[in-house]
Amino acid sequence: MEADKAVTATQTETTSPASVTKTKAQKTSAPGWMAWGFVLALALAGVAATAYLWQMEASQQQRLQTSVAAAVQRVDSEVAQAREIRRELDQQKMLAAAAEKNLQQQIQALQAALHSQQKQLQSMSTTDREDWLLAEVEYLIRLANQRLLMGEDIASAAKLLRAADEIIRELDDAALYGVRKIIAEDRVALQAATTLDIEGLYLQVAAVAVQAAKLRLYQPPELLVETQATQFEGGWRQKLGQGFTAAWEKLSSYIQIHRRDEKYSPVLAPEYEEAVRQNVQLMFEQAQLALLSGNQALYRHSLDRAEQWLQDYYTVDLNSTIAVIDSLKTLQEQNITIVVPDISRSLRQLKNYIEMIHAVSIADKPVESAP
Repeated sequence: MEADKAVTATQTETTSPASVTKTKAQKTSAPGWMAWGFVLALALAGVAATAYLWQMEASQQQRLQTSVAAAVQRVDSEVAQAREIRRELDQQKMLAAAAEKNLQQQIQALQAALHSQQKQLQSMSTTDREDWLLAEVEYLIRLANQRLLMGEDIASAAKLLRAADEIIRELDDAALYGVRKIIAEDRVALQAATTLDIEGLYLQVAAVAVQAAKLRLYQPPELLVETQATQFEGGWRQKLGQGFTAAWEKLSSYIQIHRRDEKYSPVLAPEYEEAVRQNVQLMFEQAQLALLSGNQALYRHSLDRAEQWLQDYYTVDLNSTIAVIDSLKTLQEQNITIVVPDISRSLRQLKNYIEMIHAVSIADKPVESAP
């Protein structure tokens, strides 16, 4: 036993240092590889975790960007809607302002109308008989001016001024002396104005036109029937003289002599007779229209044309034609222009008087104290 122990010890003592080093290296290498593997595993796990976290962060950032873009779009849409609503509100405000302005104008117009009606009612309540008579005088003078200016009716205007003067005389007011004086002057001016019988001249032109329509324009040729030979009586000398005279008359009927100093008038063909008559009638109607409108130049020109047509073409019955032309010349000498006098001064003077008495009545009216 002791020998074995000694051998073992000797073997142990004789073991070389290299084997001892290799044994130690084997003992220490196994735990190191394990450590390195653990570290590598941790690194891989860290990389994987980092990659996962980075992917999660990128996805979250993308979702965040998408939500932000949607939010921005919603905000833009809401802003546009807000602008549209604001524009509609502005339009509504403008319409409301216009409607309010219109209502204000209508209210002002109604107030003005009400005020005018109140004043009119007040004036009517204080109107007496004198005011009504003055209003009647003003109406008559105004009507006289209208008759004179629109229709040149001098007679009617004079009658209306006379009626107005009679009413003023009934008022018996010395302040109306100026009005009566001007009315008297206007009446004298109307009497001095040329009085023209328009209706009578119109009928005279119509009568001459009727006479002209009866004149003959064309005379049909007469058929000459040869009579039997005239039996001459007496001796042969008397028969010879009578035969010579009959032969000379027969020969003279075939010969016509015209003077060169006379104006040549062509013979009117039968088919143009109606056209000439219509033209002459048209001239007479044109003269009547000129007479009604007071156009002196057109009136004279129309009658001159009618006279010229009668002289040129109505040559069959000269005596009747000359009689119609003489009537035309009498009508041509008529002056159809009427000089209308101005009778508006009396109306202005009466208005001044009415304004004066109204101003005096308002000044004399007592002022009512406010409650």
